[in-house]
Amino acid sequence: MNIRTLNRRTMARRGVAGAALGAVLLSAAACGSSGGDGSEKARPKADSALAGLVPADIAEKGTVVVGTQPDFEPANFTPIGESEIKGFNVDLMDAMAAKLGLKVEWQKVPFDQLLIGMQSGKFDAAIAGMTDRKERQAQVDFIDYQVAGTVFMVQKGNPKGITSEVDGGCGIKIGDVKGSDAKRLVDMMAAACVQAGKPPTKLVSFPSSSDKNLALVSGRVDAMFWPDMAVSVINRETDDKLESLPVNFEPKVYLGMTFSKDDSELRDAFFAALEAIHEDGTYDEILKKWDVEVIDLPTPGINLATS
Repeated sequence: MNIRTLNRRTMARRGVAGAALGAVLLSAAACGSSGGDGSEKARPKADSALAGLVPADIAEKGTVVVGTQPDFEPANFTPIGESEIKGFNVDLMDAMAAKLGLKVEWQKVPFDQLLIGMQSGKFDAAIAGMTDRKERQAQVDFIDYQVAGTVFMVQKGNPKGITSEVDGGCGIKIGDVKGSDAKRLVDMMAAACVQAGKPPTKLVSFPSSSDKNLALVSGRVDAMFWPDMAVSVINRETDDKLESLPVNFEPKVYLGMTFSKDDSELRDAFFAALEAIHEDGTYDEILKKWDVEVIDLPTPGINLATS
């Protein structure tokens, strides 16, 4: 799938044109977030036109419950010694909620429980860097708000001689978080290796990103997939014991926040809020603050993935 290059959308939906507030960054509600530099930001006022889009039951509570796995810096993570969730996903969700007159109540769950939690009603939305896939669209709706490229992370010096091609890691063990998109990639590699008469690539699943990182550093696995926007973070966390190389068989993908397929009203309200923070510059400001401009998706959309 190729990411389309599109011009930034103007605020045409539901009469919200011209309703954008000044550029803002936010203080978090509930578990909340203060951002990468630790400084608190004033919570913006709600946009009345956008707030009117929120389902009545959630508007009455004034709170939206959002699930995430807080172990992936700089997207959604809890710094050591702290209890609050931080990251650009947190800031983006808080900014959208503020436009809608809502506060965010964060629920920390394992990644493989996010779709289950959405379908069971444990939370109203989820944001944790989930790849939009057609098969997942049968379970939840995606608001796609960023793009991501993929690299291999390997031990320094690449002792296994892994290459960027689909058959460049035959017989190796790849570590990833249970429930992630890695299985699809490993299955592609394994099939290519078997076809070439070589041993298949194997997937080893772990509960969290920190677990798989440790497994790679210690040599229990040979490689892992990693988003291109976070290579500097993993290198810092592992004392530069790893290095990256591109994954040539995986194009950039859409990542999205997820909503129940039974709650299109809430989904559409957040989509309008996302358009609003694009229009007033908040989206760009948050990406710049976290040094992740590489993820920028100028025109967001709903269920954009076609494969």
